[in-house]
This record gives sequence, C-alpha cells and structure tokens, in this order.
Amino acid sequence: MSALTFTLKAAPAQRVDCSLLTPDELAEKSVADIAAIELAVGNTVERVDSLFDISGNDVNDIKFSNSCDKLDFVGRNMTSGKITIDGNVGAYLGIFLEGGEIEVNGNTEGYTACEMKSGQIKINGNAGDFLGGVRPGRRNGMTGGVVIVTGDTGARTGDHMRRGMILIEGNAGDYCGSRMISGTIAVLGNVGSHLGYAMKRGTVLLTKAPSQGISANFNDCGSHTLAFLPLLFASFTKLDSQFAKVDSFSRVQRYAGDVGGIGMGEILVKI
Repeated sequence: MSALTFTLKAAPAQRVDCSLLTPDELAEKSVADIAAIELAVGNTVERVDSLFDISGNDVNDIKFSNSCDKLDFVGRNMTSGKITIDGNVGAYLGIFLEGGEIEVNGNTEGYTACEMKSGQIKINGNAGDFLGGVRPGRRNGMTGGVVIVTGDTGARTGDHMRRGMILIEGNAGDYCGSRMISGTIAVLGNVGSHLGYAMKRGTVLLTKAPSQGISANFNDCGSHTLAFLPLLFASFTKLDSQFAKVDSFSRVQRYAGDVGGIGMGEILVKI
C-alpha cells in the first residue's frame, strides 16, 4: 500500500474545511468513495476530486501535496495514523487531536494544535498566533501531547494551555504562555513582550534571558539547581528536534508569577 495522497490542483479562492480527510473519517472507504466526499468551501461545497488529484490507498498514511494556507482543520479529531503536509496549511491544524502524528513541511496559520489532547505535531516552519491555545469563548487550550516548531511562533503561544509540551526552536511572539494553567513551553530563541501574562501555573523554560526582560508581575526567586531538568532533557532525546541536541542543564534563574493572579507559574532561565 502507498500513502493516500491529495495533491491540490490549484489554490482555492475560498477556505476549505478538510476535517473529513483524516484516517478516522476515511477508514474502510474506497478511493471512489473518498473522491465523492463533499467538503465545505466558503459558503458552498465541492467534491474532493474537484479540488485534489488523488493517488495511493493507505488511509492511515495521508499526504497533502502542493498544499496552501486555505486548507483549514486538517487533522481535526484525529486519533491515530499520520498526516504529512508538503507546503503551507491553514488554521486549526490538529484541533482536538487525540492521537497519531502530523508533520508540516511549511508554515501554519492561527490556532494550530488548538485544544489538542494527545499525539504529536511537528512544524518544519513557522506557526501562527494561538499555537496550542484556546478558541474564543472556551476555557482550555492544549491539554496534552507534544508540539515541535522548528521556526518561530506568533502571539499568544500556549494561551490557556492546561497540559502538554510545546517546543520552539526559533523565537516566540508576544504574550507567550499567556493565561497558562499548566504544561511546559520551551524556547531556544528569543521571546516577545509580556511573557507569561496572567499565567496561573506551568513552566516556561528559556535557554537565554529575554531581551525585553521579565515583567514586574514575576518575583525573582533567585538561582536554583532543579533536579527535574536533566530528566526533562533526557525525554527530549527521543524527539526529532534540536532540543534532542541541547546540552542538559539544571542551574536556572527562577521567576514566579503572574502575581496579579495566583502566581504559581514559573519562568526558568538558563544561567
């Protein structure tokens, strides 16, 4: 069997809801059945085969080729299998992901890994705003799983994040870790302004001091040797990421906050 491949014929004028093109949704369907599926495109619908050239037949290994940022909801509610995307992809990639693996060879739009529950997403490029975040009007962002970004992320990374891990090899935008409830965000590059805004709990781990400093809403707790950090770095060695190559360290400057709230979050900076 070969990967079930959807090659986009041309960039659509309207946004396309691709939530029906997952291993779960396509299980036990023939290629003819898949071709006849109707996807929401703007305020109308179009058949899959009118948008994509289809090849292969392994529904547990799905590929999107010649992708663009108009393809939304790829991997929604996915529980198993793998999706690979060659090119950029739209908003809400991996929303509600419960298992399996998604890999993007390009950039993603906003709300990637929004309310993700488990599994892994790797982005070989940049991610938009609200990575691992929460939808408007909802209470929880990402609640589990691992997200790896080889490039940069936009604003509000991990907004209302409750569990899981986000690893950023590049830079993180403004308000990283905002309203964070729990979980871990690690950044190899720089971070923007308002780091940890309204953070309740959780950990933001930095390999370098923020160029804009730490907010006054975080108390400087001094330098510490934290025994759990080498264990955390040991877990990174299993991942396909630059974090697997980072020299382990345990000595950090610890900041606790946001004291405007319950103040039980922490920012750890390598020293």
